[in-house]
Amino acid sequence: MSDAATTIAPKAQNRKAANKASPAAVRRFNEAHERTKAIASPTLADVLRLAPNDDKISAIVQHFGFEAGDYDELMGAGLSMIRDQYTLLEDVLVVTDFRGERNFKAMEMHLGRIVDGLIRSAYGAANFYENKRQIARDEQNSFSNESRDEDRQGIDGGENRVDRAVRFAAQQAPKAYALAVMAQGACDAYRELFGEDWKPYVKDNARSLTENVRAAQWGAVL
Repeated sequence: MSDAATTIAPKAQNRKAANKASPAAVRRFNEAHERTKAIASPTLADVLRLAPNDDKISAIVQHFGFEAGDYDELMGAGLSMIRDQYTLLEDVLVVTDFRGERNFKAMEMHLGRIVDGLIRSAYGAANFYENKRQIARDEQNSFSNESRDEDRQGIDGGENRVDRAVRFAAQQAPKAYALAVMAQGACDAYRELFGEDWKPYVKDNARSLTENVRAAQWGAVL
């Protein structure tokens, strides 16, 4: 049994399904695991790739009636979060060096961390939405749903399993969309203030290697 199947299978040994997970469930687990493992430092592009776009969220709002927030207000909140802190902290974090030049490094680091937090929150919501969307899609797909429960009516004529999966996925869409728009606003403000796109911090392993080599050389000679 694969690690994915073992993880997904119920722990109760007295259940018949305890040692088996459907191929669709295993695939979803592996895809979600790879997304989580691969994105140690998510970017805005990673968020927008998973979150619902304007057309998708409009359709979900129309058919389910969920509140997704106002685009302009969400974008403005992201912009203001960065701009306002820049204005408030400028005299504290932006210093003038002995040559009379202004050093923005502390401000850049602080606001970069704020953007990073928004991006990570948005990515978490977008990744969760995408996982639930795939589950709902697979429930609708008769080829990956051998039980054909999607054809069965729910209790007292209510929602069946597919209906519930689709509705739950739809509930996650506005959350992912709203956080993605706010994160985009924050990234736009960062670019506006510093003249370059925000990028997640990645440790420079090459630099560490150079320092180690230098230390070894010094130790050999001195």
